Amino acid sequence: MDTPPDGAGHEPELPPAARCVIAAVRDGTAGAMFPPVITDGPDGTVTTDRHLAGERDARMLAQALTDPRFTPFLALLDRLDTWCADAARRYSDVISEGVLKITDGDIFGPVACEAFVACATGGPHYTRERVAEWAARCEAFLTLFLDRLQRDVKSNWPRNPAFRGPVVGLWTHGEETHNGRQRVLRLDCAGGGRIAYKPRPADGELLFTAQPETGPPTSVFGLLNQAPPASGEIRLPTLACWPGSAPGYLWQEWIEPPAQWAPIRADGPWRLTGTRLTPAEAARFWHRAGSLTAAAFAFGITDLIGGNVVTGTRPGDPEPLLHPIDLEIYLCQVNRLHDTGLLYDPGADTPQHHVGLETTARWCSAEGPPVCWRAEPGGALALHRRHAAHARTETRTVVADTEGRAGYGPYLPAMLRGMFDAWTLMCRRRPEIRDFLTAHAPGRHVRVLRRPTFQYYDALVPRWLSGGGAAPHPATPDVRFDRAELAQLRRMDVPYFVRSLGGGPVLAVAPPPQPFTTIPVAARPAPEAGWPPLPGLLDGANLTLAGLGVALRDAAEHVFDDVPDLDVTDEAHGVRLRLHSPGEGHVSFDWPQTGRRVTYLWNRHTIRLRIDTADAPEVPPDPAPAGEIRSRLLRLDRLDGALRVPWADGGMTDTALEDRLRTLTDAGLDWLASVVAAHGWPGRALVGAAASGAASRLVQHAEGHRDLRHHCLDLMRQAAEKGDVPLRDVAYLTDALRIDDGRPQVYGTKFEPVAGRLEPCPVEDPDHVDHRRAAMGLDTLADHTARIRQRFPHPGRKTP
Repeated sequence: MDTPPDGAGHEPELPPAARCVIAAVRDGTAGAMFPPVITDGPDGTVTTDRHLAGERDARMLAQALTDPRFTPFLALLDRLDTWCADAARRYSDVISEGVLKITDGDIFGPVACEAFVACATGGPHYTRERVAEWAARCEAFLTLFLDRLQRDVKSNWPRNPAFRGPVVGLWTHGEETHNGRQRVLRLDCAGGGRIAYKPRPADGELLFTAQPETGPPTSVFGLLNQAPPASGEIRLPTLACWPGSAPGYLWQEWIEPPAQWAPIRADGPWRLTGTRLTPAEAARFWHRAGSLTAAAFAFGITDLIGGNVVTGTRPGDPEPLLHPIDLEIYLCQVNRLHDTGLLYDPGADTPQHHVGLETTARWCSAEGPPVCWRAEPGGALALHRRHAAHARTETRTVVADTEGRAGYGPYLPAMLRGMFDAWTLMCRRRPEIRDFLTAHAPGRHVRVLRRPTFQYYDALVPRWLSGGGAAPHPATPDVRFDRAELAQLRRMDVPYFVRSLGGGPVLAVAPPPQPFTTIPVAARPAPEAGWPPLPGLLDGANLTLAGLGVALRDAAEHVFDDVPDLDVTDEAHGVRLRLHSPGEGHVSFDWPQTGRRVTYLWNRHTIRLRIDTADAPEVPPDPAPAGEIRSRLLRLDRLDGALRVPWADGGMTDTALEDRLRTLTDAGLDWLASVVAAHGWPGRALVGAAASGAASRLVQHAEGHRDLRHHCLDLMRQAAEKGDVPLRDVAYLTDALRIDDGRPQVYGTKFEPVAGRLEPCPVEDPDHVDHRRAAMGLDTLADHTARIRQRFPHPGRKTP
């Protein structure tokens, strides 16, 4: 996907709109109209180095755009430029002068980037037709938005002065499009406020989170916030949100980052900014987040992944809360708490980093441009498909405290108490909730997500890169798109379906410029429980005291590795918590309003509820060997790291450190032998992922103990078949033992110094090593080798 190098001499002739864009790139104000320039980032990611700007980049683009391949791109710029001039006149009462201009990457960057890349990589015949369609749909989408804005500000607009017009800035969401290439827009108002425009009929925000300017509650969360507490005070997030004056869209207050916005992770030149709270603020925040978690579980609210929930504040209210800002899918079947998207699924085949309640401040992002510029060795830029994760510079879902801890693990009692307090209130107010939902259901729609979005995305990217020539085929043979899905995929939309809260068929939405219309589709097969909304959830049938148990167990398992104390009494929150393993434990809640203490006891198979008087004897603590095993494994791992890191950084030549490591490892392995004899391999189900990983590393690092280590490998293989040990741990130990036995390794995880740099130790059947690595969840040997060499630039011996 190379483009011509930067040109020299006279700039080529281009149409007027293209000349304006090139001039703006030269001035450094239109780089967002094109893919970003990336470079290597932290932890194997790539990061945006810069956007195109300056004379060199402007000349390179001008030269590239003379290629006939880019004729459709030039036509798109001309069409949208003409539209800007006309729209600026027609809508001058609601849009400030100078906002609508073709050089504004905040507005036109997403469609311009897509068109530019399609022209660079696709077939000319297909690109001409497809890019012209994108231009027409972008024009229709923006025209419909401005028509709605012009109509609504006159009769359907809040009195809040922050939302006073005209609009002084627009920003277009750059990710997926729906219903005729429509996107979410952010409006910057002259009054200082920001508003999201959402061109979709699914309106769960109105049903659950809307906060009126005056008068009684207009949403479920508002209703609960005003109700007297049942077992403790709660606060669910609400925001300004109002429907359009016609069906099919809504307006919503934009949630800004909180005042406690600060770096939560740093690595060399890189900084990750997020919410950082004092311990007292964090305990309060996680109590509130627990209430939202219980509400999501109660009302079957799903897809609450990173980006769809954000931490932030509202004007005039400094308390940071976790806000669901994209609440389209609700009243669904939710059997486990991870079905909401707030937590990862512990049984999933692939890691789910970017859930709504992230517990680790990772560099990787779930989003990012699929195609980017990279500098070639000679300095020229070339387009490349991005394969590595894109690094993020900020996160709205990771919440850390001022002691450097991320997530709710250190605040688990507060989180669970927030869940309990919200659940008891919902149980008590069940009739009112049922009546409210029944009264407000007419005219409402819920989104029907027929399959995971990534399956659609995997089909859309090849179609985009072909210029619209490639048919939208699923990436895997077990997925089959039906006619309704294919119709939307062909116009480069992520398929979007809804259903009325009154029931009836699954519906598709007609795209602009048609007026809002829904079209019945045959959505088969339906899930076993049926498409949302589920009548039982509308009726509140799941709101029983016992119904919270599964969610409590799942919430504890999600952060088991981050809980500092597995046996804790939190008097401030009236919580007694004891965790025996990730899937086994119990929690008790004081309920002074009733003179009771409520205890939930669980293991992986059953949940039990026990209700005692407040002065009854507590549940006697069961012996918890798993907790002791976990603590010792983590302690051994910390001690090992404190010695191994300086030893490795010193080229692995310090014999004194090496002797101390050997003594520590031998002692640890002797103890682990007794653990294995009594309990089997300490996998994730027994001690959690972190401690299980520590056990694997202990066996990998050991020398000698051949029979015990081979026995451990057999146990780890059996555990991996049940998902209790990551396959990568099996791969690392397999290679370590084969090297010790004088045989070639299988997966290429071990390295040795050759001529001053690290090379993989001999590998059996090297032509197929990447296939074997992929089967174990490992990246390619080339990528792994590059990372190892960066970590150990001056090796003295085999990698530790």
